[in-house]
Amino acid sequence: MRGDVDQPTVTVREVGDDGVVVAAVHGDFDVDNFREVREALFTCLNGRASALVVDLADVGFFGSMGIAVLVEARQRADVVGAEFAVVAGRRTVARPIRVTDTEDLLRVHRTCDEALAAVRERFGRTTDSGFSWWSS
Repeated sequence: MRGDVDQPTVTVREVGDDGVVVAAVHGDFDVDNFREVREALFTCLNGRASALVVDLADVGFFGSMGIAVLVEARQRADVVGAEFAVVAGRRTVARPIRVTDTEDLLRVHRTCDEALAAVRERFGRTTDSGFSWWSS
């Protein structure tokens, strides 16, 4: 145990009117304090979000439990049909993700703007190229 732990806080905001939600995590994200983050992410995914961007730009320490929560949230997003992306511009977050080879699974981006553009592009492609009434 590392002694005093910065408890994470999660700020959730809807971006636009297309159901895209950004959950920004602030503070440490590890085994000692992952429950709050997990609960916030699942609340977003169990709601009406068409896409969830998890912004980790303000995370100080990022441990293996943080990665586990993100993988679980990505799996939940797949189940509910929501797009998913992670912002990991800081080395303290990007490096553990890279080392565990989960960058592609988590759809990692360097900035929130990049992640928002990516989920909207994938969402648009999904809704535009989905079921066609005229298919044979």
